[in-house]
Amino acid sequence: MKNSLSVLLAALVIGGPARADAKMLLEIHGRIYPKDSIPSECKGLLEGAPCPAQSFGKVRMVSRLEQDGLVHAMNVFSAPEGDQVIEESWEKEGHVRRAVIENRVLQKKSELEVKDGKVHYKVTDLRDQSVKTSVDDAEENLVVPSTVMSYVRPHFEDLAKGKEFPLKVAVLDRRDSFSFVMRKLKVGKTVAGEDYLVLEMAPVSLIVKAVVDPMRFYLKPGTGELFAFEGKSALKRKKSDGYEDLKVQTVYDYKVNSYRKTVAVKKDCSEPEWSLKGAPKCEVKTQ
Repeated sequence: MKNSLSVLLAALVIGGPARADAKMLLEIHGRIYPKDSIPSECKGLLEGAPCPAQSFGKVRMVSRLEQDGLVHAMNVFSAPEGDQVIEESWEKEGHVRRAVIENRVLQKKSELEVKDGKVHYKVTDLRDQSVKTSVDDAEENLVVPSTVMSYVRPHFEDLAKGKEFPLKVAVLDRRDSFSFVMRKLKVGKTVAGEDYLVLEMAPVSLIVKAVVDPMRFYLKPGTGELFAFEGKSALKRKKSDGYEDLKVQTVYDYKVNSYRKTVAVKKDCSEPEWSLKGAPKCEVKTQ
């Protein structure tokens, strides 16, 4: 369970392949640093400090809105030896319709489709082409890794105020889903003096808690941009006898962001109010 959840819960920003009639929503490039070997000049990654050192791995995330209203997404995680994990998803308003994950380290292709209130799983072992399938009820808050942020985006303002949101995270290669809760962990300031908000996604079950650490997402409160991540990675590090799991810090650079908004800031307020939906109630500063 540990390996499956680690791989599938690390890709939390949507991305997607090109199609002629699709509108670009996001293009994000991420740099992935193992926590046990953060370069000395990069100790402030999670506070927005620049890091000139080369990263262990990279992720490229692109998403596009297609004419049918679906967001088609692709995330590609690469290690020094090449691409390891390729994840695609199709969702609408945060609700996953279909997902496909190819894990070249585990040699598995895992698929999910939500249809008629059911979630259909299919896992193919790429070594011998054996197939396992199963069907389960599809809950309203079902997500896959690349649709988590899309699902919680409309609730950023409530999350910032302390409200918690339950999620059912589908783990495709286990053909199952697990209960997590997203909550506000803390607020802080970057090295440049800008506000940031940390959301934590933690498992609910004591059994899952024993093998899966909480994951933390560092966001700019004015735009909702995820600029850093801390937790288990989709990538694994090659060893002489195989591969090992990684706990990482990841920082993101946005090339395209169609979700960029403004933040409403009250005069004499110590913290910004989120205005990702609705009209601002006080002074507006464009980010």
